[in-house]
Parts: sequence; structure tokens; C-alpha cells
Amino acid sequence: MKSQRFYATTAGGQIHGRRSGSGTEPVVLLHRTPVNSSGFEAVLDFLAGQGQSAIALDTPGFGGSFMPQGAPSAADYGKWLLEALDDLGIPTFHLAAHHTGTHFAVELARLAPARVRSLTLSGVMLADVEERIKMRADVGHAPAIDGNGAHFAETFRLMKSLFLDPVPELVHSEAMGALIAGHGRDLAFNAIFAQDFRKLLGELHLLGQFPIQVVQASDDPFSLNGMIGRLREAWPDIPITLAQPAFLALPERQPGAFARAVLTLSRESTSMDNRRYELALGAAGYDLVRADGSVPEVGPGEVLMQVRAVSLNRRDLGVRNLSYPVNGANHFTPLSDAAGDIIAVGAGVSDVKAGDRVMSTFFQTYPGARLSLPAVMSSLGAGGAGVFADKVILSAAGVMPIPEGWTHEEAACLPCAGVTAWNALKTLGNIQPGDDVLVIGTGGVALFAVQIAAASGARVIILSSSDEKIGQARALGAGAGINYRSCPEWSEKVREITGGAGVQHVVELGGVGTLQKSIASLGLGGHLALIGALDGFGGQFDALPLIFSALRVGAVMVGSPGDQAALCDFMVANDLKPVIDSRFDFEEAEAAYARADAGAFGKVVVKL
Repeated sequence: MKSQRFYATTAGGQIHGRRSGSGTEPVVLLHRTPVNSSGFEAVLDFLAGQGQSAIALDTPGFGGSFMPQGAPSAADYGKWLLEALDDLGIPTFHLAAHHTGTHFAVELARLAPARVRSLTLSGVMLADVEERIKMRADVGHAPAIDGNGAHFAETFRLMKSLFLDPVPELVHSEAMGALIAGHGRDLAFNAIFAQDFRKLLGELHLLGQFPIQVVQASDDPFSLNGMIGRLREAWPDIPITLAQPAFLALPERQPGAFARAVLTLSRESTSMDNRRYELALGAAGYDLVRADGSVPEVGPGEVLMQVRAVSLNRRDLGVRNLSYPVNGANHFTPLSDAAGDIIAVGAGVSDVKAGDRVMSTFFQTYPGARLSLPAVMSSLGAGGAGVFADKVILSAAGVMPIPEGWTHEEAACLPCAGVTAWNALKTLGNIQPGDDVLVIGTGGVALFAVQIAAASGARVIILSSSDEKIGQARALGAGAGINYRSCPEWSEKVREITGGAGVQHVVELGGVGTLQKSIASLGLGGHLALIGALDGFGGQFDALPLIFSALRVGAVMVGSPGDQAALCDFMVANDLKPVIDSRFDFEEAEAAYARADAGAFGKVVVKL
């Protein structure tokens, strides 16, 4: 569905734009600098498909719109945009704005608050005067047009430098916008950095005539530099949604998430068809609360999964007790590991189809072999989207097939714990037949490590405080066990078991309390897979033993989709299945958390 082009007349000149759908009270979209309203094409298509009319207006000086004269203020831009809506005969509307557009949106809303039905902001800049002056200087001005065209290359390089993971098409759009409207870009930036956005937003919030929300990419510059935290502190009742990584290009890269948030605010949902839990910040951590709602609509590049099972990880407990960082997020769906059935796919999705049995991947964005910040920020259930609901939206690249013959409950155990163990021993550790491996604990990661190591021909030593669990681990393939309560100097016992040589691998899941002894357990050239969490994250160690024993320390942050696929193949080839400690029904979520926190033997699963 293609949007239609139009123009509107204002006192300053023509403002061009795009429209889609039909009906009253459209969503009015205001773009960032230096792109124009074309950046909202995918959002316009999505909204039209949901029966919602929408209009994207070019900022004066961009697209086909007039170039302002003199030195316009942000208030001038707001006035011109409101005049354009008047010329189009639009009495009331919802506002949704992105980066530069947020500054013009608050000006527009200040001029006509009775006409605004809702306000969605993305890319909020809460900065004082000194910060804004510095930021304006850092942004710089459009390069002067020169006879050799060097300004073309300079502009492209500048736009590329703005992205954490530059997509050529997006960089091209940014560069073309900056080239075509170089002077307009400078005028717009002068206006927004001179504006007291915090004051205006505060006035609108105090006015209380319409709901306000913030929807921001998890890796947005203003999310990463603490401005989301400032907003939460100033106005804790303004809801904030962190979308998957998109950096500056949220409407282009995450159109479904952006448009769904706009629709949620602009429409009153009466549907409660989708059972869902969310985490709400309380006095001592996050409370788990029911937050049932409507089934989300799938967007471009996305899939809708009917969740059949989820599993809990140590990370999920850390999120609730505030020991695992979530960038100040609140009211978000928890958990990262799910398995289910695809029930719908979005535009451009061809690798999966409705009816496929799939499991989630821990990172939803992991395009290459090397871990990147956007990949890290795309992890599920830690501030952004999670999977603890009947139906969830995932990236089409963030699901993979369930092995034949596996149940949904078994598949839901792999994405975090299984992949972490695989990365620790195979990808980073390069485990070999005959190696000795020390595994700390008997939780999900630990038992995957026991199975992987034993099936790889290694000898496994399990460390636990329970003789019963040690016996169970030995039945899975561990050759020896040490009870660290009855043997507090267990590193010496490890040396004794290995004939004084020490182990080649330690899967370090203890954290602060075990790190030193884990290093003491390693033999020459050994590898410490640093994961932690049983006794907290972190810890300190002396570098000297590492140097003189040629030890390697590899911090493990789960793993890639390639790791997950390799783990699946390995487990199928070796006739292995995940170890499930216990299963709970959806209504027993708190009991599932309690069981995981009490020290489960393997994985805790919730059935949906």
C-alpha cells in the first residue's frame, strides 16, 4: 500500500507530505533531521493496514517543503506545521514525532492542546543550556559546496559515523537528506538546540489534556547517555517503551514497534485475549504482575509466535532483584527463552511461515559472527520486549527451528542456558577429547555444560553443595563430584583428582565467591569461561598466575544464532535432551520464579 503525496499551504510557503489510510483523527508524523517524511513509509503502511489514517509532514526546508528565511525558532516550525494541518482541514489528531520532530511536536501541541489526542515522542533530548550548546557544536554544520564535490564524500562519512551498525541504504538516505537540505538542516538544528524542551514537555504534562508516552530504541544515543533516566526521574508516570536496536532510525528499522506503540496510546483496547506478565518496579525490585491485553499486529521483518513454553534463567532472577541492569526500564515483559508456533509473518519475511515450530534466539539482532552493541541491546526480556505472554512479536531473524522430536518445553530451555554452555566450552574453549572440565553448580547452564563436555569425550568434575545433586550430575556424565561445603578447599581436591595437573576448562558460574579457587583449579594453558551469578557477578583476580600458567579467561555473553544452531545439531547427533527440573502452569509464575531461585537441578519451565 503506497502513501499519497500532497502539499499544504502556510504563511511561510508550501509544506509537502505523505498520507495513507482514511478516517478521522489521523496520526500526524514528524520526522528527524536530516531525512524527510519518506522515513515513515513503512509506518504509514502499517497504520493503514490497521485502519488508521496517518499523515507525515515534511519539516520546512526538507523534501519538497519551503526553505525558511532568517533564523526560525522551534516555535516557528510548530506554527507552520499547525497551519499545514489547518489547510488540510484536520481539526483533531494524534501526534507521533521522532528526534528533531519531537521538538516541533511539543511546540505544535503547546499552540493547540485541545486538538491533540495523544503525543508519542521518540528520541527525547533532556539537556540543559550548556549541554545543548556543546551538542550543537559537536553536530557541526553542513559542509560548504565545493568545486570538486568533496562535500559529497564528507557528508556520507559523517552520516555513516552516526550509526553503530550502519546500513548502507539508511546512510544513503541520511546523506542525501543532508546534501539536499544542507541549509535547512542547519536551521533546524539551530532551532532545536536553542529550545528548552524539558520546560515545554513539563508544561504539557502538567496541562494533562492528552496522554504522553516515549518510545525509543534501546541503543538510541539519548537512551544510552542517560536522558531516559532523567525523564523517568522528572515524570515517573510517563510510560517509556524501549524498542529493539535501531539507533537513529526507529521508524525505518522498527516500524512495527513504533506503530504498535502509537496505536496502543491512540486507541482504547477492550481486548484481553493475550495473557501476559510484566515487571513493575516496586520498593525492593520488580513485581511480577498480570498485564493481559490485545494480540499484537505483526510488522515488516517480524513474526507472531504462539508461545507454548518459556523457561527461566539466573539472569531473570537478577533482573527482578535489580542485580542485572535494564537501563531503568519499567513495565516490560520478562524472560528471553520461548518456544512455540508461528501464526503470522510480516512483510518481507520468507525464511519462516505460519505453522513452523520455532524457538527464540537470545539476541534478536546478531547479523555477524562478532558481538556488537546493537546485538547486546537486542536481548529479550531485560528492559525491552520479552516472551512471557501467549503471543509475542519476534524478529524473523530471531527464531530458529525446533529439532525434530523435541517438545516445546525442551526447546524453550536452549536459547540462553544451552547456548551459554556451548559458547563457553566449544566456541571459546575449543574443548577436546580427554580434557578435564570443572563445572560449578547444577543449574541450567551447568547441566548443559556437563552434557556437552561428556559427549565431547571430556572428563567432568561437578561442584555442588548437595551430594544428591552430585549423584544426579554423575548420572548425566560427570565423572567426579566435590561437595564444597564439606570440602571448602576444593581447588586442592580438583588438583588431586587430576593427578596434580589441574583442569583444562572451568565453567565459572559461581562469581565473586569462587573465582580465585576456579583459577587455582586450572592447569597449564587452561581456559576459564567466566559467567558468574550464583554468588553475584564480578570478582577480582591476580594476573600473575594467568601469565605464568598461560591461562585464558573468556567472559561469556550467551552466544550467536550460529552457536545455537550448532548446539541443536550436536544434541540431536548425541541423543541429548535438556534437563528439566520442574514444570509450572502460566498461573503459577511466582512459584516458578521461587523454584528457580531455590536452586533447581536444571531448567524451570512454564507451560502456556
